[in-house]
Amino acid sequence: MKQTANLFVKQRSQTTTLKQPKEITCYSRNREEEYLPKDDCNLHYYYFPDSYLDNNVDLSGGAAKFKDFQKNFKDRCSLKGLLASLQQYEMNKNTKIKADIITFRGIIRKLISAAFDSEQFNHVDLRVLVFDGQIFIKEIPQDEPELVGKAKLNAYSGYKFETLATIPQPLPFVSRELLEKRPKKIVTTGDEYVSVVKTGISNCRLVLGAEVDCIFDFKESSKTNNIYHYAELKCTQQICTAQQARGFDKKIFRTWLQCFLVGIPRIIYGFRDDNMVLKSVEEFSTEEIPILLKDDPAWANACLDAIKWYGALTQWLLDTIPRNDDKKCYKLVFENNHLRLSEFEESDQEYDGIVNGDVIISKEFREWRTQLKSQKDK
Repeated sequence: MKQTANLFVKQRSQTTTLKQPKEITCYSRNREEEYLPKDDCNLHYYYFPDSYLDNNVDLSGGAAKFKDFQKNFKDRCSLKGLLASLQQYEMNKNTKIKADIITFRGIIRKLISAAFDSEQFNHVDLRVLVFDGQIFIKEIPQDEPELVGKAKLNAYSGYKFETLATIPQPLPFVSRELLEKRPKKIVTTGDEYVSVVKTGISNCRLVLGAEVDCIFDFKESSKTNNIYHYAELKCTQQICTAQQARGFDKKIFRTWLQCFLVGIPRIIYGFRDDNMVLKSVEEFSTEEIPILLKDDPAWANACLDAIKWYGALTQWLLDTIPRNDDKKCYKLVFENNHLRLSEFEESDQEYDGIVNGDVIISKEFREWRTQLKSQKDK
């Protein structure tokens, strides 16, 4: 493997022109690791009246029965669902989507966060492939250490809060029995709803797949852009000290970045006490987060700085990676204070699976793009 290029985290773009995110399609994934294009069966709706806080909800309740189906997936980071959705979208339009980079929102978030929180996000391990004139980026799954004790309960509380705060259908279609049983519902992972969003910065066009926690109010028809109705759910320790306030600023910056990238307008935080009891729920507007952070010197300019870094790293990828050669693939990692892009040699053991196999691009998507290209060439 030969080194190709480095991008140091202090570099910034002077251009902060952003394209308005637009939802173009969606898909659901279930706990059997099946992908369902243009299917919103796993989209949930927010419902958590203030009166529920009077019940002293225990966010550790049911932790012993927690079922993490996702950890047993064959490929937790697969692009299969995203590509299947794009294929269906392109088939309907009979044309290739105009994009320079196709990946998940979480990958771009990690790449941006590396410039601000290297300790937390130093496990950037990505594979990059040029295919049909576009750059596809996939994450390599990490073997995460098994959480224990309080750390395990803290992680569980987020899943529990999401289970308590959402329902599978709009309220008029949900029975009272289902609502009342939510506190005792077994918490699981694996099912998710993903919005596919077209966005961009400067002259770089991106298509990002982004998991969506819920609809805040109502879902419009499938032909409209539902981004404005989505909400991000989070759960964290309640803020009682100045140190906890500074820690929350760091967390809400990351959450802002996560929502900003695809245009999700609302963030809802549940705050728990030391005994894992839910004490309050607060809603934040994504566009107001940069203003809220102005009071913290450490994060006052972080949002604008993140946009400038976002522009720099996407432009770096476009300038560094030639898009006229489908036989090139790369490894992208974060080391110390820079991103490092290295080209795979043909003799590398990963090369064939990435370039010719289905490590990144599925067989179905390859065949579709080949068919589409032959139609255009006639």
